[in-house]
Amino acid sequence: MTIPHFEYFRDPVENGCVVEKASVCQCCQQEKHFMYVGPIYCVDDVSEVCPWCIADGSAAAKWSASFNDVYDVPSGVSQDVIETIAARTPGYSTWQDNKWLFSGKEALVFVGEVTGSALIENNEIDKISACREALSDWNLPKDFDLSNVVIGGQPAIYLFQDKETSEFHAYADMT
Repeated sequence: MTIPHFEYFRDPVENGCVVEKASVCQCCQQEKHFMYVGPIYCVDDVSEVCPWCIADGSAAAKWSASFNDVYDVPSGVSQDVIETIAARTPGYSTWQDNKWLFSGKEALVFVGEVTGSALIENNEIDKISACREALSDWNLPKDFDLSNVVIGGQPAIYLFQDKETSEFHAYADMT
C-alpha cells in the first residue's frame, strides 16, 4: 500500500510525519497501515488520522483542522494553493510553529529537515547556500559550522524547493 502523492511535500514517510502503523483512522473509521503523526491544529483531540484523509481534505473538513501554519503568504498566491498547504498537505514538526515557504505565486515543495554534514559530504552547494541564508536570519556567524545542524537540533533547518526554478530555499528554527 502506498500513501497518496502530496504535491507540496516530497516524502512524508522519509520525513517521519507519516509512519507505517496499522490503526483505525479517526476520520474515515477504516483500518489503514500508515498514520500521520505530525502537527494537527484543531480544537478536537485527534491522534490517529491517515494520510488519505489529509490528501482528500476530509480530515480538515471534519475537525476544521489545518496541518500547516500558513502566514506571510505573498499576495500572488491563489487561495486554492493556500488551502492545499493548510488543509491537504501533511505538516512537519519544528521548534516553533511550522512555516511554509512561498515564491511569488506558488508554494514551495517541502524537501525535509537538513542534516548539515550530509550536505557538506555530498557538496550540495545550492542547498548549502539556502541553509546559510536561513541561518543569517538568526544572526549566526557566516562561518557557522553546518555539520552541527542535525535533525531535531538547534538550530534546525527546513529545506524547500521551487517547482518552477528548482532553486532551494530554507528557514532555520530553534527555541
